[in-house]
Amino acid sequence: MRLQTASLAVLGAVLTSFGCDAQSVSVTIANGTLVGVEDGASGVQRFLGIPYAQPPVGDLRLRRSKPLAESFGTLQANAFGPSSYGSGTQPNASEDCLTLNIWRPDGKKAHRDVSLPVLVWLYGGGLTAGYTSNPLFEGTNMVRISTEIQKPVILVSTVGLPSFGDQPAYTGSPDQLSQNYRLGPLGFLNGKQMAELGLLNIGMLDERLALHWIQENIAAFGGDPSKVTLFGESAGAVSIYSHMMACGGRDDGLFRGAIMQSGGAFPLELPNATSFQQAFDSLLTNHTCASTLSAKDATAAQQLDCIRALPIDAFRASVGAKTGQSIDGDFTRTSIQFALPAGEYLKVATIVGANTDVGTNSAPKGINTTEQLFDPLAQGYFRPHPLPNATVSALLSLYPPDPRQGCPYNTGTTKLTPGALDKQACSIFGDLVMVAPARQFASTLAADGVVPVYRYRFNQLPPGGSPARGISTGVEQAYVFSNLRCVAFGVGYEMTSAWVSFAHGLDPNPGGNSALPHWPEYGKEANSIVFSGYGSWIEKDTYRGEGIQYNIENVLPDGAL
Repeated sequence: MRLQTASLAVLGAVLTSFGCDAQSVSVTIANGTLVGVEDGASGVQRFLGIPYAQPPVGDLRLRRSKPLAESFGTLQANAFGPSSYGSGTQPNASEDCLTLNIWRPDGKKAHRDVSLPVLVWLYGGGLTAGYTSNPLFEGTNMVRISTEIQKPVILVSTVGLPSFGDQPAYTGSPDQLSQNYRLGPLGFLNGKQMAELGLLNIGMLDERLALHWIQENIAAFGGDPSKVTLFGESAGAVSIYSHMMACGGRDDGLFRGAIMQSGGAFPLELPNATSFQQAFDSLLTNHTCASTLSAKDATAAQQLDCIRALPIDAFRASVGAKTGQSIDGDFTRTSIQFALPAGEYLKVATIVGANTDVGTNSAPKGINTTEQLFDPLAQGYFRPHPLPNATVSALLSLYPPDPRQGCPYNTGTTKLTPGALDKQACSIFGDLVMVAPARQFASTLAADGVVPVYRYRFNQLPPGGSPARGISTGVEQAYVFSNLRCVAFGVGYEMTSAWVSFAHGLDPNPGGNSALPHWPEYGKEANSIVFSGYGSWIEKDTYRGEGIQYNIENVLPDGAL
């Protein structure tokens, strides 16, 4: 397993700023000149806090984001912009959050006469959490590694916290652009009023506008707008699904490749679903809008005008809990479960995968009897209505209660959490939420035979990881970005190299002296690579075949629109 001495020299540190040899560097785009920072030691430049849209404040709150209309002159791009308001506490949160961050190799590491491929990272967080300034997402290592393997890239990413897991995420890039978008009720408020005014899924449309910004501006940083690859984890992978099936699969020329890490195929609802409508209506009944509006007579536009005028603290305190992506009839026309078999998605080269023990993030614990598991399974995960009793019974029959066959896998009969059937529960939920969608996506694209498709399973317990959580959702991010905590494991360097190689030529095989086995396309043979710090290998993606196929055919479509 190859180890990089440059990485080992900084093991245990998190790079939040460049060293004493940093110097200014500038790039001019349509809206002005950006002054960033160059670090001579690592050969990396970064430009932080770049606005890609007009601030969505005041009358622009709860509207589709608009491109910048004016010049910002000369901008000191050396600090992260504010994070979006979301669930919980976000650092330095603000409504004025639509900014990008870019890391790129310096001129000596990447010849400026050659346009570089672009990687775009979309962060997880359930569309309710995440931010760009977490130091674990500093992009220097991935940028540096891309130049070391002689495949320099520009990475454009939206970075944030994972929606699941007890391990911090890390994102970085050879040439990284980091993007904030609106979360929670500011980005995904629903209700009949929002539908009437065409204001659904505006957080997803923020991402879309950022992708257009990249097309228009990334060449100024040395990037090739025709060679953009999206990658993301959890909700970030769901965002990629959404962009692939946007407008019925219309090709707007925004990206040519996709890497989806542990994405769930959750059933989408209509915007006027009861819980969605209650979230909106609470804004009209819990504060001053109740006294200034007649709910019976006020138009949707008048109601939104009142909501836009609320102080942000009043808005956040009053809005209901249920927000999220919904069927809008335009950008999002159906759930991915139906877009795939209908062929209503953009066919681009794809890597799709999940981690071995993803079920430990999503399953209930303390389960001792089948009766205790029945109802949580019926309610499912982000389901609009319960699964039929017959479907739940069939699932239970396909996943044995034997702990030796349960999740976390490969832990024998050891009881890691309180419930005797917790391992059975984790096995079912992991397949339902993430493993079945990944297999469905890979097999559908491979059957089309139009684009290359690659499948992976991440199988490395991180240093200090909990055996009870196993190899849970999100832990692979530290390896994909060569997080400094995990750099001693060569698999991190290899995964970074594979992702960078895919961005370069839509083939994840790094070549050279890589320790990875040759990673074949998924194909009819259902080939998949297993990433492990103790030697990676190729397997057939056929494990738990009957249970996962039942999920694909019967559970995933149930309740989806």
